[in-house]
Amino acid sequence: MASSINGMAERFRARLGQRETIPLPGCYDVLSALISEDAGFEAIFLSGYGVAASFLDNPDIGLTTLSETALLARNVVDAVNVPVVVDVDDGYGNEENVSRTIYEVESAGVAAIQMEDQISPKRCGHAEGKRVLPVEQYLSKLAAALKARQTPLCIIARTDSTDLEDAIQRARKYLETGADAVIIDGLRSLEAVRRVGREVPGNKQLNLIFGGKTPILTVDEAQEAGFKILLYSTPALYVTAPALRRFMPALRESRDLKTISEVSLGFDEFQKFIEKSYRERKYLS
Repeated sequence: MASSINGMAERFRARLGQRETIPLPGCYDVLSALISEDAGFEAIFLSGYGVAASFLDNPDIGLTTLSETALLARNVVDAVNVPVVVDVDDGYGNEENVSRTIYEVESAGVAAIQMEDQISPKRCGHAEGKRVLPVEQYLSKLAAALKARQTPLCIIARTDSTDLEDAIQRARKYLETGADAVIIDGLRSLEAVRRVGREVPGNKQLNLIFGGKTPILTVDEAQEAGFKILLYSTPALYVTAPALRRFMPALRESRDLKTISEVSLGFDEFQKFIEKSYRERKYLS
């Protein structure tokens, strides 16, 4: 197996081997990724939900394409110096599509992917109306991803089964097939979270969304429950949206830029942040 182009797959894999739970914030573009890195997070998640909303003004129903995700992933990876985990939805098709997806993300320097078992059109993991593939069909796609992998890229297998018994069995099978971690998305109670922590072996990811299905836990609580990754998939999007919705109408009404001065960065502060990030790019070193 070849090394990854930037060492980030190896770095993320090594981190999975450590005891402490990984807090993983979701970003939706390069700027939100840069700000998350600057805040001190050790890895970043490129959210399919966030990309659909911000890049395309679409709900999370599988309309984003591989080319769009790969472009954003490459830009984010080039801008930050931490591992990037990318949501690739269902792999964008059948086994052959999945193989190409692996090629594209590896060539972009992505550290890990998350791939789900939903039937198209997919839905956000915390939405109603989700449907999943027959387990053998997803296992075939997962096997294709594992076979296509040429680097230590980590593969997080996600099930959206709403039947907890079925979801636990699926998660076990996905790990047995070779997934590096699993996630049962949209867990609806603390007892369900704890049961998954007890009954599913290996590395497990938990996804928290404000207003979503799963009770909110701290990193320490997630670690105590047995989860290696605590994913915050939407905070960058959900913090940015209300700020824009509040202050852009205020600016329009006042017709005075000073109206938003107390909440706005100034030119020099923003310019210094962007220029510092740019000068630290790997290809300028």
